[in-house]
Amino acid sequence: MASVRKTPGGKFELCIQHKLLPRRVYLTFTDEEQATQYGEQCDRLLRSGVVPAGLVENKVKPQERLSIILRSWINSGTPAATEVDVLARLQNELGTLRIDDLTYTWAQAWVQDLKLVANYSPGTIRKRIGALSRCLDDYLRKHPNVQVANPLRLLPRGAATYNAKDAAQAEKLKLKVKTDVVRDRRVEPGEYKRIIGALAGEKRKDKERALELPDADALRMLFLLIYYTGIRLREAYTLRVGQLKMRARAINVRSSKQWYGRVKFRDVPLRRELHAALTHYLGLQEYGEDDLLFPWWDGDPKTLPAVTSRLSARFRTLFEYARCDGLTEHDLRHEATCAWYELKAPDGHWMFRDKEVEKIMGWAPGSKMPARYASFRAEDLAQRLWA
Repeated sequence: MASVRKTPGGKFELCIQHKLLPRRVYLTFTDEEQATQYGEQCDRLLRSGVVPAGLVENKVKPQERLSIILRSWINSGTPAATEVDVLARLQNELGTLRIDDLTYTWAQAWVQDLKLVANYSPGTIRKRIGALSRCLDDYLRKHPNVQVANPLRLLPRGAATYNAKDAAQAEKLKLKVKTDVVRDRRVEPGEYKRIIGALAGEKRKDKERALELPDADALRMLFLLIYYTGIRLREAYTLRVGQLKMRARAINVRSSKQWYGRVKFRDVPLRRELHAALTHYLGLQEYGEDDLLFPWWDGDPKTLPAVTSRLSARFRTLFEYARCDGLTEHDLRHEATCAWYELKAPDGHWMFRDKEVEKIMGWAPGSKMPARYASFRAEDLAQRLWA
């Protein structure tokens, strides 16, 4: 709350007191109206939770080390879980720098080092730039008196990409000129049958024995679940039986792509093939509503990365045995996306609208993900033309 009083010297003293301020603030004005207007303005900002710039002196030195700033940002719990590892690496790589060392010239040199010393791919460089930039934005918002801009926001678009000059320098240094890799691998004709056969214990003619995988029934169910729905690996193996709405022919999937501890669910429809497979799988043993559908995860969030890594490796072994060169578990999500788009109703029209597919896949409205995941085969499109 702001109040104005006239001093013995004929001037006007403004007193501002609020819980957001560490102590009362006293300002002196020559004009009473000016003091009153400024006090009312400060009151409005403070009521909305904003401390007016310059009202409080921040005793933050611009020479503060980047390691302290990064540690504070990590410990705040704000960064995405997938970004914490990147921030920890930056803490080791750049921790000795001070905040006033971060100039535009430094930012340009740093990006060049990421290309021509570390020889990272453009995607990895973008992750580092983005993670550090968000950290600096938060620091500068909290310390408005620090007269430093975020130099990473001034980098030109495409700074992480190897341009012609970067490519020439990389070749001189005998480094690889790295480019963005776009995943558009689909499950090719015949591969699905070979994968199911390998899971059933069928032996390849050029092998001495069949593929032996622990929990083959569970892995087969996991494969079918991702193949027919496109849900993410973590969303699949953390499913509980109660999330299966068999009568409604849908799965209530908990999204694994949420920040700030937010919990979000989406309903994914069940195709006939998957519904039959789930019915059979559920009949193999007795389940309770809270039981996990699959045996690999123990319910502890800390073990999720290890389980994901282990299952990805198991899929890799399966696909190699089934002669599906280059296929990964995540490619099944691309396959399912295309299947949802290409599915037709009995009358010949498309089964689902674009917005419905986006909701099934768990993408936000206006997301660029549909363009990224819709890996339509040229031969399939040509077949329609020549039908």
